[in-house]
Amino acid sequence: MAPIRSSDKMVDTGLLVLGRRALPLLSDKLAAAATCVRSRLYVWLEPRESPESLRELVPKIYLHASQKCAHIDVRVLLRPEKGRDYGVLLKDIGESAIGEDAYEAHGAEKDFKHVCLGGTFDRLHNGHKVLLSTAALYGDKVTCGVTAGEMNRKKTLYELMEPLESRVHSVESFLADVSYGLNVNVEEIYDPFGPAIVYPDLDCIVVSEETVKGGEAVNTKRIERGLSQMAIRRIDLVDGADEILHEVKLSSSTRRRQLLGTLLRAPDTDLPGVPLKPYVIGLTGGIASGKTHISKFLKTHGCEVADCDAIVHELYAGLGTFTDDIAKEFGAECVVNGAVDRKKLGEIIFADKSKREKLQSLIWPAVKAEVEARLARSTADIFVIDAALLIEAGWTKHVRQIWTTFVPRAEAIKRIIDRDGLSPEAAEARINAQLSNEDRIALSHVVFCSLWEYSETERQFSLYILRLCNANRK
Repeated sequence: MAPIRSSDKMVDTGLLVLGRRALPLLSDKLAAAATCVRSRLYVWLEPRESPESLRELVPKIYLHASQKCAHIDVRVLLRPEKGRDYGVLLKDIGESAIGEDAYEAHGAEKDFKHVCLGGTFDRLHNGHKVLLSTAALYGDKVTCGVTAGEMNRKKTLYELMEPLESRVHSVESFLADVSYGLNVNVEEIYDPFGPAIVYPDLDCIVVSEETVKGGEAVNTKRIERGLSQMAIRRIDLVDGADEILHEVKLSSSTRRRQLLGTLLRAPDTDLPGVPLKPYVIGLTGGIASGKTHISKFLKTHGCEVADCDAIVHELYAGLGTFTDDIAKEFGAECVVNGAVDRKKLGEIIFADKSKREKLQSLIWPAVKAEVEARLARSTADIFVIDAALLIEAGWTKHVRQIWTTFVPRAEAIKRIIDRDGLSPEAAEARINAQLSNEDRIALSHVVFCSLWEYSETERQFSLYILRLCNANRK
């Protein structure tokens, strides 16, 4: 590992070796490292500390890391792997090297043989690292349950949660990364207990201050099954205030909220026929998702918006040749005074799926033709196609980015009931008739949530629209 001076250029991965005399200066040391390291910073305490001492020091290091270098993936090494490259040694900030005894198994016996813990472990943050590191310092073997299925649906913005496979991999790779040789078992769990009430040799469970009762409930289940109780070891959560979510500790929910209004995947570039200017955005969202408010907000920021719902109304009122097509397909009685008689047309298509599909086959080409005509005339930097059925209509290859606005399913049902006076069953039926939030988000480049005050939703859009406008004015 080559040394680096703090004045040298940035590096992707760095190693900071700290002696005991440097611990009172921990905050300053991490701040200095943040000026040198771009991606990941490994921290090693030299000389090697006992597991008991590390259990006290590790939370402090991650707390300072959250305050001084939150943009870096900081990892405190519990047992390094000999011969492995941990990045560029930050010699001017810390000590010169890792001591030879660091690579050997610690002489002090750990408190427990088999430790368990559980959680979502979404977008692994410093709070997770403290929890996992504590488990590794307590036991020779660690079994970790990662939540799956319905367990996740109660989480704020669960729609933006990483896939189960990614979260399992994050836990496995982190523990293997910081504690070489540790026996690790990671399993998906679909209830609050998982393997904690299955394995008889478990002798400790590590919990946060929020999940102590969960640990006690696990022990109750173990007793019912004739298994021994486990010792419960509690850790403090890492501070991380979020005024919108009303949280004071670092959480995955906050990480997910921070994704709103950011680019989740690269914009599409291979789109024949789609102009570079105006830059074409597709805005979509389910019923009661707040899309109408956002559409109006975008207009005030210089975007031209083609509202497909409004265009459909114009078509029904006599725009273009649409009424002629309706009369030809469904009968002349469906057109009165040059406009579509919605009631009459509804009576025809309501009980006949094939006729409803035929109507859609007439509407979407007509809407598309009008949108294309407006796009050709547009002088705006950004042109937004506002369409609830953008994805269903197959328009994803006609826009450079897909923006989705959403609210949780329960909130959407509540809004429909309050707004339209429908029964809960009828409101839920409307939700079920459209794409799920998860399906839309999976195809989206940028995602917004209107669950909170208008000002918060507008803040999400302002963050991204300002960058996009500046980029497209160059």
